[in-house]
Amino acid sequence: METGLPPDFGKENPPMIDHHGRNINKLRISLSEVCNMACTYCVTSLSDHKRAPDELSMDQMLSLIRILKDHAGIEKVRLTGGEPLLYPNLIKVISGIRDLGITSIGMTSNGQLLARKAKALSEAGLKNVNLSLDSLDPEKFKRLGRVGKLHKTLEGIEECLKYGLRVKVNMVVIKGENDEEIVKMLEYGVARGVEVRYLELMGMGPLYKKDDFKLVYMHEILERISERYTIQPVSTDSDSTSLRYWVPGGFFGIIPNNSAPFCSTCSRLRLTSNGQLIGCLSNPTPISIRHFLDHPDPSVPLQNLVKKSISYKQDVAFTGSTLVMSRVGG
Repeated sequence: METGLPPDFGKENPPMIDHHGRNINKLRISLSEVCNMACTYCVTSLSDHKRAPDELSMDQMLSLIRILKDHAGIEKVRLTGGEPLLYPNLIKVISGIRDLGITSIGMTSNGQLLARKAKALSEAGLKNVNLSLDSLDPEKFKRLGRVGKLHKTLEGIEECLKYGLRVKVNMVVIKGENDEEIVKMLEYGVARGVEVRYLELMGMGPLYKKDDFKLVYMHEILERISERYTIQPVSTDSDSTSLRYWVPGGFFGIIPNNSAPFCSTCSRLRLTSNGQLIGCLSNPTPISIRHFLDHPDPSVPLQNLVKKSISYKQDVAFTGSTLVMSRVGG
């Protein structure tokens, strides 16, 4: 009988192949919706960050990760938030994920609390960190984030490099706000062997269908950089969100959400802090899987819900959403 499932979808650790043929093997986990910054493109104010009343405990979160690894093909994990460094059991979660046999563990952070935790994070099994850094000017940094101090994020980057964590810097480029720092940010990254990735604004949360959308397109970013550097495109992973380029001394990337959408190769599934799967940011229909914590044999029913979640994925372009990114991570 035809089931519509791949031949090995019911086997231990099967691949999650969606209806576009994509292997959905990456899980982004929002440990908590709480954040200590309130970036203008993410929320309207700091009070928008509220902990989910039914937030999973550490043990529950690890149990769901194990279930998704064992029965739904998850191979790579990225911890997000909110701000994951505010999560009290972050070190234990990382070591717990490592003990499950997942070796590709990353984190996305604003870096405000990173300097004092970098060593412990590395020892627990964290491999890489993506740091949000939208300006190298202290006043502008605070204006864009509404809260936070530039020197804390910069110190966090240095500590990560000291303890062998691979670092990428994410800069959301906003016309009239920080676009004049495009080259300056690249020079900062090249000097430290840190790859800078420039992000086009996404129409989410407070920016959804907003008229004065201060978008800086990919071609504008490349034009700014080419005035100072020789640029050569380089290959990257087939499911990468960024287009990657070489300049003398290093590399940079552009995540062109609008100019060259990566929806057709997206291999990500998101898990919220209260145990809901979200398969697509443009169609963020939540599907709860927390009831599998008490399920004696979650294999087939879990796979059916994962299949349903990833069926919402599209293959054309991001169309925008009222969803606040802090709920599902960056």
